[in-house]
Amino acid sequence: MSADRKVHYVLEEGVGSVQDGVEGLFSRLKSYDALQPHSRCAASEACRDIVIDQPGLALATSAFAGFLAGALLKRRQ
Repeated sequence: MSADRKVHYVLEEGVGSVQDGVEGLFSRLKSYDALQPHSRCAASEACRDIVIDQPGLALATSAFAGFLAGALLKRRQ
């Protein structure tokens, strides 16, 4: 039982470091909120929540986007 609790706390500490890294990434978006502040702020919050709650999905999505961009760039050459 104590091993389960330790794993849970280790995961909690890992989420904190991920949140800190993501916060630095999304802190730049506030300067672009002049045109539509509510929609962009909501979009950045939703994206932040997905990255924090489902990092596997975020990683898969970014890998797919990178693969797609690479395929399109290779096709142009």
